[in-house]
Amino acid sequence: MKIRFVILTAFVTFTFFAQSQKLDKNKNYYLSAIGFWNVENLYDTLNDQWKNDEDFTPSGKNVWNGSRYWTKIDHLAEVISKMATDVTPDGLAIMGLCEIENKSVVQDLVNNKQLKSRNYQIVHIEGPDKRGVDPSFIYNPNYFKVIKAVSYRVVLVTDSTHPTRDILVVSGSFYGEALTVLVNHWPSRRGGEQASRPNRNIAAKKARHIADSITTNNPKAKVLIMGDLNDDPTNVCVKEVIGTYADCQKPEEGKYFNPMEKPFKEGIGTLAWQDSWNLFDQIILNKTCLPTNFETWQFHDVRIYNKPFLKSDFGNFKGYPFRTYSGAAYTGGYSDHFPVFITIAKEKK
Repeated sequence: MKIRFVILTAFVTFTFFAQSQKLDKNKNYYLSAIGFWNVENLYDTLNDQWKNDEDFTPSGKNVWNGSRYWTKIDHLAEVISKMATDVTPDGLAIMGLCEIENKSVVQDLVNNKQLKSRNYQIVHIEGPDKRGVDPSFIYNPNYFKVIKAVSYRVVLVTDSTHPTRDILVVSGSFYGEALTVLVNHWPSRRGGEQASRPNRNIAAKKARHIADSITTNNPKAKVLIMGDLNDDPTNVCVKEVIGTYADCQKPEEGKYFNPMEKPFKEGIGTLAWQDSWNLFDQIILNKTCLPTNFETWQFHDVRIYNKPFLKSDFGNFKGYPFRTYSGAAYTGGYSDHFPVFITIAKEKK
């Protein structure tokens, strides 16, 4: 297994939030990163008769042609290629994605010249969502080995006949330790936050059940619940249904650590709407991921990747994520969400 490591010195600095855990400057650590990004409607240009993707075709409302598609691929690859490279030259070891039409578009993404050298592999399972978008998962095989991948159905409370996104569950070995990642894209706030809340609560309940089943079977397993949850860290589905706490120095029995809660309370978000920031894009960890002595890999810090080039620099949406479309207008940006990632550390013996 090829593993890069970094010798930390007094001159190494990290840009992170209050949740960062201090590392001993006199020790060597393996450092790595795990990310998530809602990439905003990554469709190919072909009409799939089984999906409501007509708007994303050359003759559709969005005039989604080859030029726009490949610009989107280049943009996404640019961002992923840069994320976490200040932590490790190899960048992200694992990344969850959502709003993905099919495996083919992810293949185009990882084959892009900006990412090809990392040899990212793909896990993608087609789900029932009528828009045809699903969670997806890419990983660097130098760090992560897939053992099993399955998807779990989420049935909407408010309309059980309307299919929504599955939860993609990928289990494997990361740095030689058991890790399962749940990639989520929970039901939207269509109809209003309160009216649609039962749908996200049921998705949260399903995710928590899956995570608990894994740790019951293997108490040493590390579990990450990541995704666009369509709710903030303090909303009911996250705070109460998943059951989360904000301070990794004060773990709460039977709950999961959410490093995104403190940044959210500091006014930091991943998407903006009507001059208000939300932090829907989250990575939640079980207790075995929390810092102890770094003999196993442990959470180090959390980051929201909101570099200036990812922000709109004009008009009413200045400072918002620079998206591909603004309403019906093509703007040629990246996504309507900022990506997020956590860094992890393990002491090198």
